[in-house]
Amino acid sequence: MTATYPTTKPAQPISRPIAAGEVVIVRHGQGECNAAGVIGGQRGCRGLSDRGRWESSQLAERLAKMDAAWAFDVLLCTPRLRVLESAQIIGARLVKPVTVIDNLAGQEFGAADGQAWEQVTGRFGGPPAHDPDRPIAEGAESWNTYADRVLAALTVMLAQHAGHRILLVAHGKTSGLAGALLSGAPDPRAAVAAFIIDHGTLSQWRRQSPDRWNLLVHNDSRHLA
Repeated sequence: MTATYPTTKPAQPISRPIAAGEVVIVRHGQGECNAAGVIGGQRGCRGLSDRGRWESSQLAERLAKMDAAWAFDVLLCTPRLRVLESAQIIGARLVKPVTVIDNLAGQEFGAADGQAWEQVTGRFGGPPAHDPDRPIAEGAESWNTYADRVLAALTVMLAQHAGHRILLVAHGKTSGLAGALLSGAPDPRAAVAAFIIDHGTLSQWRRQSPDRWNLLVHNDSRHLA
């Protein structure tokens, strides 16, 4: 007697929404400055911690599966060392070049760069957004100056890559500004907190119409479990 077995169809790739764009925002892995609780500007950033490299590797595996189903058109990142290192780990796994967007650089903190966050915010009375038009230290960008710069760069990025699937590796505050912008918040600078994601996690936005984006996944950390 001849045995018969059910046949299985090979997995089909996810169909790409017609004329739709998508933005997958990921936050870099933990940096040494994050672990130490110090401000990681140009001077204070020392790259990824051991945990941050692990988080970035786990994230890269997750993104590789997403890329296999529907390929990312571009891999973009901000220039600070911990973000660039995360993007390079992801780019190596996805076999994609990394493009740095200088205008998405993290906030400049001037004389406070490399100092303990707790001490700096204690002197200032709160985080940078607490007094958004006043720099937190000498030579620093105010919150609004930083946010306006990043929002302008994000707007240019979206226009340049309209209809593309974008993978953006960024800082936490950049992820918050991007989410607030895509959500259509009246003042994205004031809506940042709701959209910030954790180290090594991702959010996924898909364009549904010229002026509407839908949030599909937020602060997803399943790959870090």
